[in-house]
Order: sequence, then C-alpha cells, then structure tokens
Amino acid sequence: MLKKYFTNPSLLFLIAGNLYCIWYYENNPAGFVTVVWIYWIQSIIIGLFNFFDLLTIKNYDSDSFKMNNAPLTKMNQGCAAWFFLVHYGFFHLGYCIFLLIQFGVRTVDKNFLLLGVAAFFAEAILGFIKQKRMERYTKFKFGTMFFLPYLRIVPMHLMILIPAFLGIKPSIVFLLLKMGADILSYIFYQRLYSGSKTNDAALTD
Repeated sequence: MLKKYFTNPSLLFLIAGNLYCIWYYENNPAGFVTVVWIYWIQSIIIGLFNFFDLLTIKNYDSDSFKMNNAPLTKMNQGCAAWFFLVHYGFFHLGYCIFLLIQFGVRTVDKNFLLLGVAAFFAEAILGFIKQKRMERYTKFKFGTMFFLPYLRIVPMHLMILIPAFLGIKPSIVFLLLKMGADILSYIFYQRLYSGSKTNDAALTD
C-alpha cells in the first residue's frame, strides 16, 4: 500500500527537499535559523488554509467531528473552524516566542525566507483550489481535516525536549522530525483525498 506513495514523484520531491535542508545545514550551520523560521511560517500557512477549508467545505461526514457531543451541522461548522484557528494559532504563538528566544532573527537569510514563503503560499493556494474541486467527488471527514495540521506542531515540540535528554544537536533532531512529519502529512492527505473511486478521475482532470 505504501509503495504507491513512495514511488510518487511529489513525495520523492518532498523527501529530496528535506534532505537538501539537512545538507544545507551541515554545510551552512548558520542557515538552520532560516530553515526553522521557514518551517514555522509554512505551518502558519497550512493552518490558515486549513481554516479556510473547514469554513467553506460543504461535502463532509458530519459524524467524524462532534461539538458538545452532537454531530457537526452547518450551523456550528463556523464555530469549529474558528476554534481550530484560535487553538492552532495559540500553539504557534508559543513556538514563535520560543524561537525568538532560542534563535532570534538576526541571522535569517531574508531573500531565501521570502522565496520559501512565496513557494509554500503558492502551493497552499493550488491545494485549496484542488480541495474545492475534490468536493464534487468525495465526502471528506471533517475531524480528520481538523487534526491533520497538528502534525506540524510535533517536530517543534519535540525539538525542545529531546535534545535536553539525549544530548543531540537540536538542529539535526528538528530536521529529521520535520521530514517525518512532512511524509506522514503527505500520506494522510493522500488517503483523505482517495476516499472514493471517482476521486481517481478527479485527480486526472
């Protein structure tokens, strides 16, 4: 089952990009600060567009997410989307404070940062358009969509704790966890998008 994912050019490109980040850090240790901030902003972009998805999605499984022990409805869909935005944003505000204290912004390569942010923002827009097209063919699980972006938080959280216990450089831990989170996110999203047989036709449109 996993073989089809790991032979997909998109996932191979994603892995190659992460390996390049590791190589880039090993050859330019100061550049790790830029990579960390790009990853933080990428997480913000992912969360923002996931909020738009949750707010605007029309074709979803209402039983996959409950509010006050009741299935989701069109009336409280907006509340769920805003709750995600506030909760996800709260976590990232905390990590932003940590990154400012731990790394600062003085050594950030601004040109590389802007280039990376522009690329992720463009990817997010295309992904959002694809999501809206997919709604014609697939009923999405609202609960899965709500929790998937939290995979982005795990590498940052573990980066704070693991090095202190194992004596490992935070940068290597972070980059390896980042690659793992990106791969898992890709696989979960692909499974989310392949919820029906008609979905395969939609991917080729």
